[in-house]
Amino acid sequence: MLSWSAISGFSGGLGLFLLGMWLLTEGLKLGGGSALSRILASWTTTRLRSFLSGFSLTAVVQSSSAVTVAVIGFINAGLLDMSRSLWVVFGSNVGTTMTAWIVAIVGFKFKVDAFALPAVGIGALLHLFSTGVRFRSAGGALAGFGLLLLGLQILQGAFSSLEHAVDLSAFSGKDASSIALMLLLGLLLTAVMQSSSAAMAIVLTAVATETVTIAAGAAAVIGANVGTTVTALLAVLKATANARRVAVAHMLFNVITATVALIVLAPFIGLIAWFQLTLNMDPNPAISLALFHTAFNLLGVALMIPLEPRITARLKRLFTRGETQTTRMQYLDGNILRIPDLALNATGLEQSRILGEIATLIRQFRQGVTLPNAAFAELRAVLSDINEAIVECSKQALPGDIAEAFRKAIEANIHASNCLDNLRAGAKLPELENSLSQQQKDMLATFFAHGLNLANYYEAAVLGAAGATDDRNLPEDFESSYDDMRKYIVSQGQQQHLSSRTMESLLQELSLFRRMIRQYVKACRTLGALRQDKPTIGEQTYDH
Repeated sequence: MLSWSAISGFSGGLGLFLLGMWLLTEGLKLGGGSALSRILASWTTTRLRSFLSGFSLTAVVQSSSAVTVAVIGFINAGLLDMSRSLWVVFGSNVGTTMTAWIVAIVGFKFKVDAFALPAVGIGALLHLFSTGVRFRSAGGALAGFGLLLLGLQILQGAFSSLEHAVDLSAFSGKDASSIALMLLLGLLLTAVMQSSSAAMAIVLTAVATETVTIAAGAAAVIGANVGTTVTALLAVLKATANARRVAVAHMLFNVITATVALIVLAPFIGLIAWFQLTLNMDPNPAISLALFHTAFNLLGVALMIPLEPRITARLKRLFTRGETQTTRMQYLDGNILRIPDLALNATGLEQSRILGEIATLIRQFRQGVTLPNAAFAELRAVLSDINEAIVECSKQALPGDIAEAFRKAIEANIHASNCLDNLRAGAKLPELENSLSQQQKDMLATFFAHGLNLANYYEAAVLGAAGATDDRNLPEDFESSYDDMRKYIVSQGQQQHLSSRTMESLLQELSLFRRMIRQYVKACRTLGALRQDKPTIGEQTYDH
């Protein structure tokens, strides 16, 4: 029967490991999010480079989920195609095996106390007393690494006593039933703890203390790999279409690799033993299992070389329905929000999409199309969702430049919302135009053309739309046209060519249209500043 000390040692060691892994990955993600983005942007030109990028980034950041989230952000932005993105994910899968090597080599081969405790102390001091977010993040990561190693040490002691307290014959790995049991155990450990690294640590510790055999440990490692697909699929249930495509690709990779690895498990383990013997490697069981983990993931990569083009083609046809819906966000989700740099970029993409939709409504409005109330409600709902996402992301400790950029993003949303309000309030304008003379209609058309030209320019300059004229006098022309139109309408009323009620209504509708265009321009300019891509015209016209 298990003693209380064994139970507390196991739970406490596992808790320290999980806490350490969380601090390590969160610190590295927050501190190195921009570097991660830069590397993905410049090192993914081919399938091989994409694979190497995924491998190296995951090995450094110690979080395949962080790399996967970054990949999703780059797909959404159009900076990575689906094929290269999948190779980053495949590389990331191999990169996760570095955790096993850290545990096997550092955790079991060296005296942990010699550097784990100093790492916790130095990391805690950096985290508590540094003024910069990056240094605080680095301190948290360093402290997390120390806690991770201390957790391993405690787990090792707990497993040493476990062998004498529990009958472990069912976990011998000598027959199909025990292999299946260990496979299921690895899967459940990963799914329950939401961490394949923690599952790997438990399995490696069990093998290192000879609590279970290498064959049983290998089956559990395969199960842990499959278990990561459960956590990935749960994480993307309400995520963007590209996030779901990547999760499906991740699942296919792990399931196909696991199936083949199970079929050839016995000869594969024999090959690992021969490899260690030939290269005079340390015969430590934990080293053998880490080597197996790496080798069978590389096997999966080899299997994907002929399969990836077909998988990519099929994935592009999945989850297409949500991409055409205005009512939901297409780039921002809970996964992206975990990395502020990428969340900021995704926010800009969402805002560009919404401003494009608003520009379409403005043009339809001038074409006499009756705008349904649902269109306004949908766009306002998405703007509200973007603001909520920004607030959620801002709950993290953010670098000053990112916090300021999120403030500008909310400011852009306020302008966009005001634009929608003015557009909706101007619904009476087409009815008023029907009662005007042809000369009055022509004057109005000239004024509206100036406003549309200005909106079109900013849509093109900031959102990348096509067909706008590049005239530096557009803001001044619009304001001048507004003044001329007001004077003209007043004079028409004075000369009794317009009734006083029509004159007042026209002046009100003109003011609404002007405010609508001004708010749209302000939203675009704020987003342009957020992207460091400011339009060059009218810089002073709409500052207030």
